[in-house]
Amino acid sequence: MAAMLILAAAVAGAAVAAPDPVAPAWRGEMQCYGPDIARRTCNALGSYARNADGGIDNTAIVLVSPSPPVTMTTVTRVVIKAGQVCGQVREQDIDAARFAMGGQLLDAVHSEALRREMKAGMQTIAGHEICTAYVPDGDLLAATVTVDGVARPELDDKVVWIAPAAGYKVAP
Repeated sequence: MAAMLILAAAVAGAAVAAPDPVAPAWRGEMQCYGPDIARRTCNALGSYARNADGGIDNTAIVLVSPSPPVTMTTVTRVVIKAGQVCGQVREQDIDAARFAMGGQLLDAVHSEALRREMKAGMQTIAGHEICTAYVPDGDLLAATVTVDGVARPELDDKVVWIAPAAGYKVAP
């Protein structure tokens, strides 16, 4: 469930008019969801890149299992809308996901089993517009999520922007 929440928040991504919610990404920073500052770990890492057609891709590395530590990496198209990052969890994004355990990519058999689990767990949000607003909350940001315009506080999380050289990793 935590992986679904983090992916939903990460997938919800890019803005217009109001301050650009992903402006630090254009300076090379990444979003750390559920940060443990002392251990330099995150439940998920998100980065943004402009693609050839001018759109924005959000790459999310999400912890889907703490023990053993398994991550899923997805790339999702997002837009910036009214100061929020918005996108959809699409079946093809999960189909293209890469799964790793302890930093090693999993083989096709194990990846397919995890892919089926992720699709089943995300049925309630797949294909719906997920938007995330980032609101200052002390030294962090509060990522507040809506699905089709309806607040989903169970998907909210804390986020901090980090430099890649800061040494953060996705880990339990």
